[in-house]
Amino acid sequence: MTKEELKKALEECYKIIVSDVENIEEIQFFVPIGEKWSVAENILHLTQSVKGLNQGMSLPKAFLEQQFGKIDRPTYSYDGVVEHYLAVLATGVAARGGFVPKMPENPSKELLISSFAKHHQTLADFLNDWSETELDEYCIKHPVLKNLTIREFYYFMHYHILHHRKAILRYSKMS
Repeated sequence: MTKEELKKALEECYKIIVSDVENIEEIQFFVPIGEKWSVAENILHLTQSVKGLNQGMSLPKAFLEQQFGKIDRPTYSYDGVVEHYLAVLATGVAARGGFVPKMPENPSKELLISSFAKHHQTLADFLNDWSETELDEYCIKHPVLKNLTIREFYYFMHYHILHHRKAILRYSKMS
């Protein structure tokens, strides 16, 4: 995907999940899905994930290069990133640390959705600061996928939303 295609895909993806969850009753929004996270916890997890990447994307490129180097392998396609992620998940890896959603006291559905949308739009907007070449040269370390180029990380973020959307849609069909 080009930078513009990637930005459009990310914006469409996060807006779709916002539309999905806005239609879920507030009380159901916070109810766990069996042993799985509630819709609210899925949204919070996605927000926590994007906030971490936004912090990295706000750093100077020279700092990213010093911290993580430049990528020294062929870049993954979108499907390659998804395959890599699913292979890692198949080993039993799960969210941990700051990526495990902890609901704030008196959580608000509206606030959780608003924060999710705001932070994902910020991520989409960061693409304006990168050239096509830089997206494939610079990298940031993912907690389990290791160093990913900026473009690969955006591919991951897009898929990550879709991955959690599946759980949310399964839940909404159950209720």
